[in-house]
Amino acid sequence: MWAMHRLVPLALIAIVPACFWEHGKGGGGGDDVCVEPAVDLPAIAPAPLRDPGTLICQSFGSGCNPECGPCPETTPARTPPIPSWGVCGSPCESLAPAQCAADTTCRVVKDAGCTIGGNTCLTDFLGCFPTDTQPDPSIDCFMADAWSCSRNHACEAHHAQKACPTGSECARPFATCTPTGHDPGSCTGQVTCRAATPSCPPGTTPGIANGCFTGACIVTSTCP
Repeated sequence: MWAMHRLVPLALIAIVPACFWEHGKGGGGGDDVCVEPAVDLPAIAPAPLRDPGTLICQSFGSGCNPECGPCPETTPARTPPIPSWGVCGSPCESLAPAQCAADTTCRVVKDAGCTIGGNTCLTDFLGCFPTDTQPDPSIDCFMADAWSCSRNHACEAHHAQKACPTGSECARPFATCTPTGHDPGSCTGQVTCRAATPSCPPGTTPGIANGCFTGACIVTSTCP
């Protein structure tokens, strides 16, 4: 009977979910601590990463700290794979265009309204963001989609600007990818040079500048 009595608490401990991690709880010197999870604690904890297709920050990752005890079982539907996108708030975001282009951990993003749409702009520089955490310098910038473009530091992405209410974050759709400093051209125009038409993926159109194809493939839905 004594042995049976001793087993009950152990069984109960085995099914208690892990506590969740908090940093510097209560101002006690900044140590990491374990706290009891709230009943309504979300299954996904914020871990902002920047979507290369829209430039919007999204949160991923579990809030459970396995060092505090066993974590509750999860399913793929509740915890989707965390993408390899660059983190929001990266030091890259404070860099000027020239600095961004020189830093191999960062990538230049330009305003497609200026580079493709022909709008008059004081600058076509939209921002500097970190490269993907799975970099690949062999990627062909001209044929790259949004994610592939973000993996090669030598590529610059062009994103369309959308009207957005003050104080909110709106999607800026990916338009095209080119080698850094290369003019993507426009969606339309007369081709007068003897160059083969680029084999652009479905949903894109070859960029044209000065009567020739530029090599860029522009997402048709972002064309002016």
